[in-house]
Formats: sequence, structure tokens, C-alpha cells
Amino acid sequence: MLKLTEAAESSTNTTIFIYVIFSFMILIFLFRAALGYRHYKTSIFPHIYDNYLLDYYYKLNVFQDASVSQLLKKKIGYHRLVYANIANKEGKLASHILTLIHGKGILSIAYLSSDGKISGGDSGFWNIQREEDGQKKKYRIENPAVYLKEYISHLHQVLGDRKIESVIAVSDGCDISDVHSSFKVVNYSQLDEVIAQTDCGYGLNETEIDEIFKKLGGKTRN
Repeated sequence: MLKLTEAAESSTNTTIFIYVIFSFMILIFLFRAALGYRHYKTSIFPHIYDNYLLDYYYKLNVFQDASVSQLLKKKIGYHRLVYANIANKEGKLASHILTLIHGKGILSIAYLSSDGKISGGDSGFWNIQREEDGQKKKYRIENPAVYLKEYISHLHQVLGDRKIESVIAVSDGCDISDVHSSFKVVNYSQLDEVIAQTDCGYGLNETEIDEIFKKLGGKTRN
């Protein structure tokens, strides 16, 4: 009887230990998710993913594959997303580019999350002016047009002469009236329309979409 009691107690203790560890992992997951939400809600991602916790955060941090969006699936059908972080000559992060591959073609989006009034063109730096502590301050920022042009050139090296559409997207808190670029420049809230209108003049089936996705460094899951 004593041995049976000891075995039962051991089993109970193991179950409690597993439960505590599991609960602790969930708490860490939720805490990190809560910290990340502040950045998420002012970024491009609410316009790409259906919701923060399951369609974005879980896929990115647990499943480690955010190449499919439930939001975009509803709107444009089968697709793949490829993210690229572009560095400048000094090796510092300079631009974020999202490439969307879907049935009507390929769209590359250079995106910038900030606020203020932006001025600039296709070359050189951009300037952004915002009010801080009651004073207007101007900052020089990397020009996403420079890196988008380079990235499109890279895509053509990988994919050939296939037409690729492109756009620069910035936060809704940005005034883009003084931006003069050969690339279309929009605010995040306009992305739905841009994505819906993307049509490169050729069709891609699911196999072709996955093939392009893999050529750009993505990994498909069975």
C-alpha cells in the first residue's frame, strides 16, 4: 500500500510540475505578445494579417512561418509572402521589403513605419519633419526608393524578365505630399486597394507561386 501511495504521489507531482511549466510558457508567450502589440498596431502588419495573436504573432514566433495571411487569402486567394531586410553600405538595416506572390503576379512593397512630413525623391536621403516638445525637428532617413530599385533588380536576376509591380508604403501618420518618386507612394490604409488592383498581366497557379517563393528563399511546409 505504501509503494502504491508513493507512486501515486510521484505521478501527481510530475503532473503538477508539467502543468506549472506549461502555464509558465503560456504566460511568457502572452507577455511577449503584449509587448509586441504596441509596435504591431502602428506597422504595416494589421493591413496584411487578419489578427495579431493568431494570424501574425503565433505564426511568426511559434510556427516560424508567416508566409500565408488569412486576410489576404480571403481577398486574393492562394499566395505567398517573402520578407527581406536590406542593409546599407555600412551594414546597418536600411529598408524592409515585403514581396507578395499571388495569382495575378508579384508585388514588392517597401514599407516604412514612422510619422511626420516626408520629403524626397528617387535618390539621396529622405527627410522627415515632425513636432517634438513643441518644436519642429527634421531628421534624415534612408530612402526606401533606392533599396526598392536595387531589390527589384535582384528579383529580375532571379526570376528573369517577368513583370513585377512595386510600391512604397508608409504609416498613415506620414504626410507624403512632398515625396516625388517614380515609385507609387501610399499610406498603409491604401494598401488594400493597391493589392486588389495588382495585375501583372499573367496568371500564376499554386505550383508556380510556390516555385517563385522557394527561389526567393522561402520554405514550403508539407
